[in-house]
Amino acid sequence: MKKILLLCIGLIAVLGAQAQFPGLGGGSTAPKITGRITATVIDSLTKQPIDYATISLTKVKDGKAVNGGVTDEKGKVTLQNVAPDEYKLSVGFIGYYSKTIIVKTTPGKPDNNLGNIILAPSSNTLKEVTVEGKKNMIENKIDRMVYNAEADPTNAGGDATDVMRKVPMLSVDMSGNVQLRGAAVRVLINGKPSGTMANSVADALKMLPADQIKSVEVITSPSAKYDAEGSGGIINIITKKSNAQGVSGSVNATAGIRQNTGSFNLTAKTGRLSVNTNLGTMLAYPQETRVTLLNRTTSSTGTTDVLQDGYSDWTRQMYNGSLGLDYDFNAYNNISTTARYNHFFNGGPGQTNLLINNVAAKNIGQTDMGNSNIDWNVDYKKTSKKAGEEFSISGQLTSGRNTNEFTNTLQTPGFPDNVLASSNTGKNKEYTAQTDYTYPFSKSVTFEAGAKGIFRNIISDYGSGSAQTFDYDQNVGALYSTISFNLAKKLQFKGGVRAEYTAINFSNSKNDYFNLFPSAILSHPISPMTTLKLSYNLSLIHI
Repeated sequence: MKKILLLCIGLIAVLGAQAQFPGLGGGSTAPKITGRITATVIDSLTKQPIDYATISLTKVKDGKAVNGGVTDEKGKVTLQNVAPDEYKLSVGFIGYYSKTIIVKTTPGKPDNNLGNIILAPSSNTLKEVTVEGKKNMIENKIDRMVYNAEADPTNAGGDATDVMRKVPMLSVDMSGNVQLRGAAVRVLINGKPSGTMANSVADALKMLPADQIKSVEVITSPSAKYDAEGSGGIINIITKKSNAQGVSGSVNATAGIRQNTGSFNLTAKTGRLSVNTNLGTMLAYPQETRVTLLNRTTSSTGTTDVLQDGYSDWTRQMYNGSLGLDYDFNAYNNISTTARYNHFFNGGPGQTNLLINNVAAKNIGQTDMGNSNIDWNVDYKKTSKKAGEEFSISGQLTSGRNTNEFTNTLQTPGFPDNVLASSNTGKNKEYTAQTDYTYPFSKSVTFEAGAKGIFRNIISDYGSGSAQTFDYDQNVGALYSTISFNLAKKLQFKGGVRAEYTAINFSNSKNDYFNLFPSAILSHPISPMTTLKLSYNLSLIHI
């Protein structure tokens, strides 16, 4: 009842905050939505459609070209991906007078059908304008450092592990394990946890093509917005979202003497609906590992020599796939859903020949380990005319299954075989529901608040009978709020507090406790390449 009450209070607080602050100025990021402009070009004399007429769309305020096209055989043209604004639409064709009309689209009505545009015989020539822009590769923000992977052309053809090696402050070993300041990190995908990352970060990163990564956020001092689970920091991988109309895709493959990887990505966008799917695999050749060991033990009763000569053939296989849908109702309302499936397998046979004081023996073993995960999330996001204001509701389901089977047979001449076997199956389910609200009072003052509920169940079967089953339940209810502002011209502050109520139930025992997690960050840029940061985090536990 306590955690349900916390979630209800958090939701009411967030919705109340949204209703209380309409119309204040400020903000730095405008909501983005795209619409379409359609028209039909007609000959003024014959009333027949004009095909291949040239259409140019430019902004009224600065005259920059943003879109264009030509009419089809029916004289029709459709300009896609048009952001809400006021434009000049110019129509021209050889032998006709050109015509310019003012077109206006709004976030509430991003589509505009102009109907028939009539041209009179004459001629005109339209000019073409090219607009180019570049993004900094490294951005230093108050509570995080951002590496814009899409701005680095050397990432093409690699995987997420290659991207991580280029991110400042991160270290990646030969196996692909990632550390931040020498400690383990928590890896999120688009701000959300993943069952695949929880099992093996190194293996999961190899399955994500670098071409799908937009940016990587390194959060060294997580604010109260993030779960209070301990780690050396947070890595948030932001994937790309295609805005190009039509169908596009990519195929990546690598081959080597140890392992082979491949991935396929396909994106289709029509109007405001976007569909994305990808498939990936990693297959490693069986790797033979041989170990020879002589162990001599001397005691008062004599000397014992044990000679071991053994090998193992280890195979690693990984498969993954995802399907995502994204739909913009208008400039202010968006809904998206993504489902991901991942499967990993490790295992193989092994054999060790033993010679114990000249008595021969043999160990024959087989190990098989595998895990499968499904992550499914649904997100709704609402923005407003006030730049930077955002309200979101999210839900996520994570379901996983892990298996570990081991068999070892000791063969000694003159004695029966000694067989040792074990089997362990683990199942985990996690349901998450959360709501977040962001409100910018001004360009330098931003307020955030939210609520979150996590419901976990872990079951481990390691034998027959209920006495050999481990059943663990953990439920967490959380509320948070943060505020950021400038203390001085170059001194930024961000602080907040997170409250968490946790209820644990396992092996017929219960443990409930309440935590408060205040945090604060000060950031002072000394130069374009140097920033001094001071962070403070504290855990106040109330049982």
